[in-house]
Amino acid sequence: MMRLSAVSLSTRSADLPVIAFDGQSFAVDSPSVVSAARRRGNFTMSRNDHRGMTLIEVLIATALTLLIMLALAQGFKTMSEGVTAGRARLTGSDQLRSLSGLLRSDLNGLTVNTNTLPQSYQSANGYFMYYDGPLSDSTAMLFNYNPAGAEIEDKISASRWSDIDDVLMFTAKARDGEWFRGRVPLALLKIHQYNTTGSSSAIVEDDYFTEVTVASEYAEVAWFMRPLNDLGSIDIAESGGSGYGAIPPSNPVLDAAPVVDRTGDGIPDSDGMPDRIALCRRVLLIRPDLNITPPSGMSIPSDPQVGARPMPVSVGSTDSFRYHMRFAYQRCDLSVRPFYDSVRDSLVLKTNSLADLQLPENRFAHYVAPSGDNTASMPVLALTNESDSTGGYLKMTNLAYGNVTQDDGGSPTAIDYGTLQPFDRGFIPAAFFRTSLSRNTAGALISLPTLEEIVASNVVGFDVRGFDATAQQFAAPGADGGWGIFGVDDDSNGTTDDRSEAGWPQTDDLIVGPGDPGYALMILQFEGSTPVVANSGTFVDLCWGRRVVNQINNFSQTVTMTGGLPGMAHFKKDWELVIKMQANFWSSALSGFAPLSMGTTVLPTAAMIRSGRFNTTTNVYQPTFDTFTDYYESDGNRQSFGMSANGLVRFGLAASASNLLPDAGVDGLDDDGNGATDEEGERETSPPFAYKMPSIQIRFRIQDVTAGTLQELSIAHDLTGN
Repeated sequence: MMRLSAVSLSTRSADLPVIAFDGQSFAVDSPSVVSAARRRGNFTMSRNDHRGMTLIEVLIATALTLLIMLALAQGFKTMSEGVTAGRARLTGSDQLRSLSGLLRSDLNGLTVNTNTLPQSYQSANGYFMYYDGPLSDSTAMLFNYNPAGAEIEDKISASRWSDIDDVLMFTAKARDGEWFRGRVPLALLKIHQYNTTGSSSAIVEDDYFTEVTVASEYAEVAWFMRPLNDLGSIDIAESGGSGYGAIPPSNPVLDAAPVVDRTGDGIPDSDGMPDRIALCRRVLLIRPDLNITPPSGMSIPSDPQVGARPMPVSVGSTDSFRYHMRFAYQRCDLSVRPFYDSVRDSLVLKTNSLADLQLPENRFAHYVAPSGDNTASMPVLALTNESDSTGGYLKMTNLAYGNVTQDDGGSPTAIDYGTLQPFDRGFIPAAFFRTSLSRNTAGALISLPTLEEIVASNVVGFDVRGFDATAQQFAAPGADGGWGIFGVDDDSNGTTDDRSEAGWPQTDDLIVGPGDPGYALMILQFEGSTPVVANSGTFVDLCWGRRVVNQINNFSQTVTMTGGLPGMAHFKKDWELVIKMQANFWSSALSGFAPLSMGTTVLPTAAMIRSGRFNTTTNVYQPTFDTFTDYYESDGNRQSFGMSANGLVRFGLAASASNLLPDAGVDGLDDDGNGATDEEGERETSPPFAYKMPSIQIRFRIQDVTAGTLQELSIAHDLTGN
């Protein structure tokens, strides 16, 4: 009988079982044939007929595969982000160390100390000063969200900002073998050669376009922040020719990109902070040995931009005084001052010495403002004028400065910014930045910023603070709302969470200083009682007392206007009374005013007024620490009420008739009729702060937008040992 046997063949496309009859193979494509053969018991078949996966199994396998791939991708993404953030932190740390090291190197060469105020003009030691702009580390974050209805994301986004409008300036000596270097037009050195030897090669216009490098052991150094435009550059916009008489653009805070919804209308708004800002360092060489003042008989270019000369000024234009040195700063890395050439009837340049730089009017980015009757203000910083700004900077700095000369005689009924809103607030003008000058093929001048002052463009904070040995810090309950360990009688006096347990070990109690937003609130909360003083002595912003007073004023007015807030009815009171009740807590060395002696008007200290840094006539309020000079007390001029009677003589104007009397502090007379002669009270001028500032603290904060990291580094420097 013929027997059926199974034979294995190559797997076909259909993968069918194969049977053989008498050596001939056939593919079985009928399930019924296979089943019948199996029932007869004479059928064997190879196991190529295994059952395939069902659709559900395929879907499950695919989903598992995708999950594994997603997990792998997420793992790689997390690892990549970690590596990127780690690299950003390392790069940021290197950058912070580099910035702090450069500044520390500059400060180590400081030529003065702050033990002596004012500096003696005979000592010729140079100067140290820093200006504290209206922003602070706590107020800067208020730009980026609507405080009345801010989301937590907005607050977190806002917190990246620190102080950005401080300015630090001083004279420094370079380290041995590492002198400061800069560039000047070749023509100026040829003028110097002529003045010293009496002979010189002919000076042609190309000599004013050709720059040469010079060096100096001493320099005037300035550190400051500067907003940039959307291209990461600055706008100087010099039109040339008759356009030189026009005022350069003030470059208000460049803020164009909508960031968050500050108004609550569902539409993103600009936040008032610069979209791009850079940390800058300008170095101006001190070379009094270079006589670059052209003799009256020497021919010089008629174009002041080519000749790197000061611009003429007009008594009716404050901005003409603010910007008249712009071409000198743009074209020359020497520390220079204007000098009136009566023969030419124009302004030329003189180089500064350390003694010259003790006078603020001779320093970089300083000017005197005309006030009428041939008088001028004491010299102040030539900052951009942000009074016409439509962004948040003006609004928020109004809140910071507040009504500097408030005198309402009673409880406020509306938010009032007072009679004085300082115009000179903002940043070092872009018109003072270094430029390269050339002519195009048509002969027109081309002036382009070199941006060599920029040392970092990812900085979101440059905060300078002075050490105030008498500023008091308060203790405050932590998150648990009670003193000490919540619910525990820490000092075993029978009472839990009382004031005597403030700052007990292992508690969440806090220390609040003048720079913290809660400082003003604590003064309000304590009312007439005594706050818990944690310690005395901390780094503070200049004129911090004015800011705390203004926070109290703004808050009290807001409460009054809104009819009171829940649980806050006791804050409805005259804010001046609150200030007087706690006056001793902010009558410190750097608070900026003396509330203990004030009447109904809150004014800065007499020292601020006599230094010219507070002037209601010229709308100036510039909190500045300055080693200053005693030169004005023996210069033969009257600087009464912070005004210089002969301040405009340097620009070719006649001396004022009010200058007939000698200096009150050295005239040998009892000018104030108090029975004493030439005492301190008769001095006409004063450093802005009459107390010593032993040290400063500088905080750098940088941001890496791509990596999403923020890093901060602070350094402290002793100012008393130089």
